Amino acid sequence: MTYADRAALKTDNRFRARLDACVLNEAALKPADPFVDMILSDPNFGLEVFLPLVISLPGFDRPEEEITDGDLLAGVQATWTRAEDLHPVTP
Repeated sequence: MTYADRAALKTDNRFRARLDACVLNEAALKPADPFVDMILSDPNFGLEVFLPLVISLPGFDRPEEEITDGDLLAGVQATWTRAEDLHPVTP
């Protein structure tokens, strides 16, 4: 693992689009709450919240094309509570 690998993911437009789609999909499946509503109303919010958390996980030190949709889903699900705790949204 190198920091360069993770930095490359952070700026990879395809990875960002895939992560954004994953976050939006997960948010759409959850019951309404202020955090979920913020993600759904401002997609950039969800991407920026989850990007640093997900790329820091084990397995995200590979090229974008080697990261599966399952990897993305697992990463978003594993960091959801942490993301919500770091970014409290008041109604």
